[in-house]
Amino acid sequence: MSARARDVVFRAADGYSDSLPMEQAMAGDVLLAVKMNGVALPQAHGFPARIIVPGVYGMKQVQWLTEIEVVEQDYKGYYQRTGWSEEATVKTMSRIDVPGHGDRLRFGEHAVKGLAFAGSRGIQSVELSADGGRLWQATQLEPELSPYAWRFWAYRWQPAKPGRYSLLVRATDGTGQLQASTEQAPFPDGAAGWHEVTVTVSEAA
Repeated sequence: MSARARDVVFRAADGYSDSLPMEQAMAGDVLLAVKMNGVALPQAHGFPARIIVPGVYGMKQVQWLTEIEVVEQDYKGYYQRTGWSEEATVKTMSRIDVPGHGDRLRFGEHAVKGLAFAGSRGIQSVELSADGGRLWQATQLEPELSPYAWRFWAYRWQPAKPGRYSLLVRATDGTGQLQASTEQAPFPDGAAGWHEVTVTVSEAA
């Protein structure tokens, strides 16, 4: 292989293309998938072959592959040409799934549950705040299924009294980096911010 090789370009049957730097493509965790659950890839999942790149957003996971080419220049795919991030590294995220935003709860103990994800970096911890972010409590993490998988968490929450509460969640990735608090739209390099759920706790009937 040429010492001048810079990017590996993946081209799809529908005309879509994207690339990875040579070093990233050869790192060992990038897969060329031709089967799913022991059988040929379904059409909806990229038949006849697709790339799986841990730790990056879906725009890098090229499906319906027809060609792989090594080039000597920085190749920019469709999304990069329209201003999206070239690295597309997954940002650390966490969310509250239970209770839902706007739920009314009876006064008493409640299970707060959700998930966290940080691409290939894994999740080290998840914290919950029931006072809008002033105080934080560690949640209970379920066992890690894979460094590349969602990490489920839970917390037994006992409100001090009836009222309106803002529940916030934040995660720390496997490198020790805390999830960004500032809200950001998906463009150009992925959404960010802490997930917030507001609930009302009422006296038991």
